[in-house]
Amino acid sequence: MKKVLNFITGLLWKAFFVLLMLVTLSLLPCQLLSRLFLSKHRQRRNAWRVARVWGKITFLSTGSKLKISGLENIPAEGPICFIGNHQSYFDVPVLLGFMGRPLGFIAMQELAKVPVLNLWMKELPSFFLDRENPRQALKIFKEAAQAMKDGVPMLIFPEGRRALSSQVAQFHLGSLKLAQMAGATIVPFALDGTWQMYEIDGNIHPSRVRLQVLPSISPQDPLYQDKDALAEHLRSSIEKHIQQPAS
Repeated sequence: MKKVLNFITGLLWKAFFVLLMLVTLSLLPCQLLSRLFLSKHRQRRNAWRVARVWGKITFLSTGSKLKISGLENIPAEGPICFIGNHQSYFDVPVLLGFMGRPLGFIAMQELAKVPVLNLWMKELPSFFLDRENPRQALKIFKEAAQAMKDGVPMLIFPEGRRALSSQVAQFHLGSLKLAQMAGATIVPFALDGTWQMYEIDGNIHPSRVRLQVLPSISPQDPLYQDKDALAEHLRSSIEKHIQQPAS
């Protein structure tokens, strides 16, 4: 009986999500037309406002609860690169909805094929990375680094794929190059609990999710230039916070 209820609940939520995506699609022409008379900064700000509302509704509609801490660790100014673990499809709605800052993503090439979502991600802006094409990856990193210098924080998942669990995989060293190219402050974060919301069986499960923003690492920190040490420090710090019992 429980499986049947979970299946029905999942279907209802998916129908709601499709409706939500149609609503955001209806707003897209206004966003695109705004290019004619708004500055790039205001265009991006408006896109983020839509994305923030979308993220909050998407997450809260599942009945899940979120505990956030450490937002004071986000610098008030300067280029910023968020780096964290990746558990689930729901990571993106949580981060867009609740991080409290406009941000763009370095996303996998596959997301560029998702209707509606791909167009809004480009407006933030976000950049789609093909890991099998080093030349394209370098071009994308240069564009994303410039976006950070222009005041748009970027977010990258150095694991490269969803963990589908609370485990934290090894970080790809190349991912750290993005922050260094922009001279951006690295802001690590640990996100836990999203993998239980959907990936278990394809149905929606209300979960308790934690988002912890960790102390930032500035370009002046000696650790910043040592990719191996930096990657291990970031991964172990994130893993440590995920393994801590929820309070």
